[in-house]
Amino acid sequence: MWVRIYMVLVLAYQPFAEGNASSKNRTDNGRQFSLFSVVQFPNDACTSTSSTYANGTCLTSSECSSRGGSSQGNCAAGFGVCCIFTYSSSKSVINQNNSYITNPGYPSNYATAETLTYTIAKSSDDICRIRLDYDLFVLTTPATVAPFGQCETDRMTIATTGETTVPTSAAAGLLGVYPMLCGTQTGYHSYIDLSCTSTDTATLSFVLGDTTNNQYKVKVTQLSCDDPDVAAQVGCFQYFTGVSGTIDSYNFGNSAQLATLDYTNCIRQEEGYCCIEYTVISFQLGAITCANAIANRCSGASLCISDYIIIPNVINNVNNPTANYDRFCGLNLHPVGFPAVNLPVTSCEVPFTLSHVTGRTALESAPTAQIGFSLSYKQLAGNC
Repeated sequence: MWVRIYMVLVLAYQPFAEGNASSKNRTDNGRQFSLFSVVQFPNDACTSTSSTYANGTCLTSSECSSRGGSSQGNCAAGFGVCCIFTYSSSKSVINQNNSYITNPGYPSNYATAETLTYTIAKSSDDICRIRLDYDLFVLTTPATVAPFGQCETDRMTIATTGETTVPTSAAAGLLGVYPMLCGTQTGYHSYIDLSCTSTDTATLSFVLGDTTNNQYKVKVTQLSCDDPDVAAQVGCFQYFTGVSGTIDSYNFGNSAQLATLDYTNCIRQEEGYCCIEYTVISFQLGAITCANAIANRCSGASLCISDYIIIPNVINNVNNPTANYDRFCGLNLHPVGFPAVNLPVTSCEVPFTLSHVTGRTALESAPTAQIGFSLSYKQLAGNC
């Protein structure tokens, strides 16, 4: 969307002399004209002057006011204002791009046990992805006793027009397309898929079961499918760009892996790069439901059946058997699983993905608490 500002300047008016038959064609005597200057600027994201809300949308001052926003700095060479939109009340409808959802009373803790819902409506018809950046996300930690990792007290769930089922607490076994989150997710992000239907919406629900550790500030960015930072495929709960980076499991910084997870991290394949290599920073998906408690990998579903990651078709660069493993758990990440030592793992299957699955029922949940993983990745150049 673009904004146009029309500035009209009448410079001069002087009637031509009567009786001059050619006066209507003259340009050197008195003349009448108007000069129209058109200033256009896109409604892009802008950097605000607010110390609390870093980004807004570039609008005219009148548009910002009429939409209920707050002007925080200038943009578009001073022709626009950086407009901030914030929503905290339950049942709010977020229909402006680059908006913020906060707990009531933010930045203070919200000391009320209740469920708050926020509906995200498309700001334009071409929106097909919603990105959530958790600038602040602190809810009660997952269970530290059996069933470990369950979001039993607080949780955030995501539903959309097309995906209405959300996971439940207490390991009831009901799963949704989008996992529930609790604990500390500050600094993480998530993506939500929407169809091309203009009326599609997404709903965030914060189920708060106590009066402590209830703080959140979530930046909501709406993205067109034409945006270069949008994943080409659906089903990417996290999406990373760049030749290198780090992928952490949710709540890793809080040293507690969440249960009932089943989501995919996608990494954009950069031009000229054919494969991707993952290196362990930390890896603890140790408890598994089989006799070999230090197993690292599974070919099929024989070993890692509860908590594991999936990296498609990892290259076996150790002893070169015919099998290419894809499922990994245990206390180490190794291309073939043994010996129990960390080694970089490489996959050349595109698109680049790394999925994370954890116990989804009381029977599948790990018998002890797990930390999760932190992996660095780098893409490997080649002739694909």
